[in-house]
Amino acid sequence: MLLHPLKHLQMNILQKKLFLEHSINLKIGKQIDFNELSKLLVESGYERVDMVEGKGEFSIRGGLLDLFPPDSIYPYRIELFGDEIDSIRTFNTESQRSIDKVKTLSIFPAKEVIINEEIKKLCH
Repeated sequence: MLLHPLKHLQMNILQKKLFLEHSINLKIGKQIDFNELSKLLVESGYERVDMVEGKGEFSIRGGLLDLFPPDSIYPYRIELFGDEIDSIRTFNTESQRSIDKVKTLSIFPAKEVIINEEIKKLCH
């Protein structure tokens, strides 16, 4: 018989739920709120930096969001027109020049464990 504390089981179920809640699908024309997206990215294990140079980092400058998902070869640059996504493209971190345009982007958490307020409450 395997004994597994209920608290650990709750955490595993909650982590799957949080992983799905922190998975983001972006596409050209979609409306987004940079403040909410920034909060979600930080909770998902991304680090906010001035200039994206490595995996798991993101940067917001004006109407631009640069993001380097851990499962990606290149980072992405999302450009907004108002609150609407105008373009999504990959770019080179050294030259900062665009490589390819894409129509959609799926962003998954940068870390295996997501720590948000709900998790913090369960741990106390």
